[in-house]
Amino acid sequence: MKRLLITFLFCYYVIFNLSAQNYLAEYYSSKEESAQLLFNSREWCYNVTGKINVEFSSNNSDLDDNLLSSISKIFTDFNYRSLDKNYYLDEELLLDFSLQNKCVIKGELIKPEWTIVSDSVKTIEGYTCLMAKGYVRGRDYTVWFTPDIPVSAGPWKLWGLPGLIVNARSDDGVVGEITLISLKLTDFVPEEPVVEKTIDPADYKVLFNEEANKFLRRIRSLSDDNSVSARLDLTIFPDKSLFE
Repeated sequence: MKRLLITFLFCYYVIFNLSAQNYLAEYYSSKEESAQLLFNSREWCYNVTGKINVEFSSNNSDLDDNLLSSISKIFTDFNYRSLDKNYYLDEELLLDFSLQNKCVIKGELIKPEWTIVSDSVKTIEGYTCLMAKGYVRGRDYTVWFTPDIPVSAGPWKLWGLPGLIVNARSDDGVVGEITLISLKLTDFVPEEPVVEKTIDPADYKVLFNEEANKFLRRIRSLSDDNSVSARLDLTIFPDKSLFE
């Protein structure tokens, strides 16, 4: 009994100290994105850089190709989660002609539901990982997480497993593979981003539709004879739930 108690206390000590640490994880995405996740057991912030494109077509051969190609921009966004505060902050794109119009959504932190596939095991970046499947933000995901880092954090808006999510992809292929490429301890502490104003998800949907319609009307106005047809490809937005 004494030996069992000592073993239990040792395991608890190891897990407690792991979860109390601050980590900096770097991820790479097949969608040409790079990102960093600063996290501990209670709070984390994911900062991502990627590229967004708006698809459209035109029957007007005189339309300026350089102008049209400008509808492609590099973007930076953040996703913040706090278990103690029980809310999240997500920086999301609205739409204007420069593709730089953004706002910050604030909502209740609701843990995703996952099914752990316990007989699926592999090693990623030296960490023993288990597979899990879940439905998150309108899409089915397959992820790999490591109990070696016993925190609930993960890239983007993926979280809620008993270990860091180190690899993820949506089953429909829209969200390409996101994978851990480095992980290290850090003295930096995750902090809530400072923002001037937040909106809730329902208000974001209304505002996005308003701005999207303005955006499309402006693109169509590039041609006097209305030969420009434009549509938004909403599959470029990983969070499908914001548009359902």
